[in-house]
Amino acid sequence: MSYVDLATLTMHRRNELEGRINMFLEKCDHAINDIKKMKTKAQGFVLQLNCDPAELKERFLKSMKLLDEFTYLITDFNLATGQIEDLGSSEYTPVPDTTPKLLPTPQLPTLNLLDALSEPTPSTSQASMKVTHTKKPKRLKSIKDDQTLITFSSSSCSSESVPLVKTEVVSKEVQCEIVYELEKLDIEDNQSQVSQESCKLPAQSMLEVDNTYSGTIMHVDGSSFWIITEDTDIVYRLMLEMTEYYTKNYRKMNLKEVKILAYCAVYDGDCYYRGLFLNLIEDGTNTAEVYIVDTGETRCFHIDSLQPLVLQFCDSPPYARCCHLAGVDPINYNDMHLVEKLEECMRNYIGTLCKIEIDDNHSVHSSSESLGVYVILPDNQTLNQIIVQQEFANAINRPVSPAKQAPAVHCPPELVNDSSLDITHCPEYEDPVEAVTGYHNRDEADICKHYKGGPSATCFKGAKCKKKHIVKHPDGWTLDRVEVVGKCKSIPLPEPGTWHKVLVTCVCHYDRVYFQIIDNKEPEQIPDFGVVLPPATLESLVRDMNSPAARITYKPLKLTPAPGEMVAALYPLDDNWYRARVLSLTRPDQSVEVMYVDYGTVLWVKEDQIRHLEARYTFLPMQAVRCVLAGVTCPSHDSQHWAAAKRVLGELTQDKLLDAHIISRDYDEVAVELFNSDGYSIAEQLAARDMVDLVEYSVVDDTKTQCKVVAP
Repeated sequence: MSYVDLATLTMHRRNELEGRINMFLEKCDHAINDIKKMKTKAQGFVLQLNCDPAELKERFLKSMKLLDEFTYLITDFNLATGQIEDLGSSEYTPVPDTTPKLLPTPQLPTLNLLDALSEPTPSTSQASMKVTHTKKPKRLKSIKDDQTLITFSSSSCSSESVPLVKTEVVSKEVQCEIVYELEKLDIEDNQSQVSQESCKLPAQSMLEVDNTYSGTIMHVDGSSFWIITEDTDIVYRLMLEMTEYYTKNYRKMNLKEVKILAYCAVYDGDCYYRGLFLNLIEDGTNTAEVYIVDTGETRCFHIDSLQPLVLQFCDSPPYARCCHLAGVDPINYNDMHLVEKLEECMRNYIGTLCKIEIDDNHSVHSSSESLGVYVILPDNQTLNQIIVQQEFANAINRPVSPAKQAPAVHCPPELVNDSSLDITHCPEYEDPVEAVTGYHNRDEADICKHYKGGPSATCFKGAKCKKKHIVKHPDGWTLDRVEVVGKCKSIPLPEPGTWHKVLVTCVCHYDRVYFQIIDNKEPEQIPDFGVVLPPATLESLVRDMNSPAARITYKPLKLTPAPGEMVAALYPLDDNWYRARVLSLTRPDQSVEVMYVDYGTVLWVKEDQIRHLEARYTFLPMQAVRCVLAGVTCPSHDSQHWAAAKRVLGELTQDKLLDAHIISRDYDEVAVELFNSDGYSIAEQLAARDMVDLVEYSVVDDTKTQCKVVAP
């Protein structure tokens, strides 16, 4: 029997131990970096709660779920390291040299987070290693004051109304040396974050169709251009105030602080502008791409030129409005040489004071983010005509009046007028039902296709099949059903010959308006304590629909809304929810045309701005009544004359209390005489301005009419 020299054996054991220690240190460094990342991510969960109230619940639950997973990982790590006993008492003695007969030591199950990352090869050492598992004392959870995720401002559920009870820790938690070192670390990411106040610019006011506004062209990019419709002196004063403020309060920002900016202030060498931070150019030059919201330019600045935008400069919305020329269609967007010439031609009018007329009929290349306008230059020429004359674009004919329209055809007009129609530009669908109806059945995937019916109520898979065993309808219909609100009562139309006090809420044509009857408003009833009643007045309805408790419970629609469906729609001008009826929708840009049934206003909104209308909001009848001015006709069939008469009618009646004399009533509208507070007739005032012609009329009494039959 031969023995290994003691010095040689010690050297082998030492080298083996040093190799394992180096591997262990690498794992420690890797684990420390992972724990730092988890710590940084957990500290950012609170910032994710600064969101829309409708998204608060989802974000809160998601953050709590991730935080629980992080807590489980750290707890397992602490428990595993607490079970390891100090190995300094192990005895290492020389052993006989039986290397050829050694077998690999069985691999122990993973005890800690480090071994889970990468398992090493088992050692062939026969040194005895005694590991005694000590009993871990139970720990009681203690609530710390600095662990509050959300601070509630409501008095019904606040930190004052819910007392916190602290419990003593009965045993001291065993912490490993790595955790002890982590407590001493300061994460540089937290030190680099900039404590900014939440700033958000308000939305731009909406411009009315067929109206003319004064403006100044500020920037041109291709076929799009940006116009300021407000006074340019206001924008100039804002820039002076920003320059004066940031000159005194300039602060150097590093790269990490710039990355978390949303709105910012940028310096171009002369003054400061308000900007929207887009992205950071990764080329080593520390250059940021910023969109200047008051001029429409997109430029690159060094990060030293950027500053956080403070709240005092967030009162006004962006002044620059993105526009495109209405009534024209560029010849070829793919010809870059032609686009450059078009842009060069339009750049000659930068800084020109002009007038813009908002067009209702957008061109095929327009979108909801751009306004189709007619730019009227100081010499009364339109920029649209100049572009067409220089052969940069083709003219698109504006819609003609009904009297001049072509005879009716039995196919879509685009198929008649456009001989170069390419059907390959149409959207493609795999499901024919979705292509025709816009509806895609989702429960068909849950129904077993192998089930053919029968008393066994299963397929050939038996109990292993997890799908529904339902016999499909022979026509192919499935079980998808979504209940929607489709009906809401109308207010009874007043009798002919009666007088009423009305409030005009919408002017939709030169002779038609919507009003609310004020004189028959019932007083709001205060219910008993604990009794919940549906709103009985329009004021209580609007107040209830826009309460914080109601806004966070609005549910998005499960299916694309159908024409005639009642929904809750957001009105962008005041950011409130109102009852609305769907009129039409366009799937390419996900826009829905709705009419606010209590006011008569018709507006296009996005699909994410409509919600499911609860049944309790349909108890109150629709408050808007459509009326036509009695004895009023238009002498011209020109749409421009109609638009002018509509503007004058809006000046005389919009949002004003008037006296209405009911002349006659139809199925859904009434003919009325409207008088202002001074007793002057609205129709006579329109006729005095040569907007309309007056004809004779008389009151039509229909009180003796028993019923009316609608003939097909």
